[in-house]
Amino acid sequence: MTRYYDTGILIKLYTPEPESRNVQRFVSGYGKAIPIHAFHLAEFASAFHLKVFRGESQIDQANRALADVEEDRRAGVLYDLVPDWELGWLRCIQYATAHSAETGCRTLDTLHIACAVEMGFREFVTSDRRQAAMAKRLGLMVYNPT
Repeated sequence: MTRYYDTGILIKLYTPEPESRNVQRFVSGYGKAIPIHAFHLAEFASAFHLKVFRGESQIDQANRALADVEEDRRAGVLYDLVPDWELGWLRCIQYATAHSAETGCRTLDTLHIACAVEMGFREFVTSDRRQAAMAKRLGLMVYNPT
C-alpha cells in the first residue's frame, strides 16, 4: 500500500505555502498516485475557503484549487478510497483514549491516523508534530517533507 497523506500536506500541493516546494519534490520523488477519501475532500473545501476568510487568498483561487483537485482525481494523480467509517471512528476513540493525553493529538488528526491504520497503510505523511507522535506510537513510519 502506498503512503497515507494528511490533508495539511496535500493542501500545500494546491495552494502556495512556504513549504509547498518541499512537499512537491517529496511527492513527485515518490512517483505514485495519492490516495484520498471524502474526509480529505471536505478538508480541502474548508481549508481553501478558510484562506479566503483569513485574507490569504481570493475566492477564485480557492475555487481553482478545488477544481485542480477534481482534475487530479480524473487524471489518476489522486485516487479515491473508502474507509470503513464506523471502524475508523471506533479506532479514533481508541487511539485518542490511549494516546491523546501524551501527544496532544486532536480528533480529526486522530481520525486520519485511524483511517490510515484501518486501510492498511504503513507510512504516514504529515507536518503536524502531534499527529506524527501518535502515528509513531501506533507503529507507522512517519515522513515530514516540510
